[in-house]
Amino acid sequence: MGNIEPLIDAQQAAQILKLHPVTVREMAARRELPAMKIGKVWRFRASALDAWVSAQLDLTCHPRLPESERL
Repeated sequence: MGNIEPLIDAQQAAQILKLHPVTVREMAARRELPAMKIGKVWRFRASALDAWVSAQLDLTCHPRLPESERL
């Protein structure tokens, strides 16, 4: 069996995302964050959260205008 990335809890995920743990749990419940529920506890992979943040940045970033089109 290969290396398995450790799972982190909502408190740790909240620290990474700079959000409140309740917000993280609510977002996970709404499937807005990559997470899994084990029993009553939400668990996250730090790498999945990093990929999610990168995807969010890609969605919200506007392409730079060529210098010739800048004001």
